[in-house]
Amino acid sequence: MPFLLEDGQVVGRLALERIAAEPDVLYGTIGTSNSQGRALKLSKHFRPA
Repeated sequence: MPFLLEDGQVVGRLALERIAAEPDVLYGTIGTSNSQGRALKLSKHFRPA
């Protein structure tokens, strides 16, 4: 069902928290992240032009 968003309408909230300690390894630096090495791609909701 389609719907319209209005200017300034809240569509979500993001809560950030401080981490307790510095991580040993940053996400994506060892090459095992799920999106590592993939090309950019539009989601399935967009058809190619």
